[in-house]
Amino acid sequence: MTSEFPARLIEGYRDFLAGRMATERERYRELARRGQSPAVMVIGCCDSRVSPEVIFDTHPGELFVVRNIANLVPAYTPDGVCHGVFAALEFAVQVLKVRHIVVLGHARCGGIRAFAEGGPPLSPGDSIHKWMSLIAPAVRHRHASLKPVRIDHLFRTI
Repeated sequence: MTSEFPARLIEGYRDFLAGRMATERERYRELARRGQSPAVMVIGCCDSRVSPEVIFDTHPGELFVVRNIANLVPAYTPDGVCHGVFAALEFAVQVLKVRHIVVLGHARCGGIRAFAEGGPPLSPGDSIHKWMSLIAPAVRHRHASLKPVRIDHLFRTI
């Protein structure tokens, strides 16, 4: 599969040029001329099975998308730590003036499962563990309630 990877990308790019680029050439020119002004921001998981542009069947310029493991949005902290997700959110709201923000969760999220099970690829001190620990308060809150629910259902579109 590794040897096919670059060839598949080249083939996909050729298909893009002959298909979508050809049919949306004017849209791309207009976006290059005036810039983007999407009405919707999507915060999604970086899972390769969950592409917001494909799921919502959108055209270029319609969505402002940021993706990360488990579609998390870290809380703002004034300590100078800069999170890419929060920076993208701030840009979308303050600069692009998006009108809608969708947090797009999905079933069988590997990051959520790894956190819930406490197993690989998580190990204390690594980046994945630190990132996924952002959901600990939600998990504690969920465990405190009486009605059990699958952990991947805690994160749905808001």
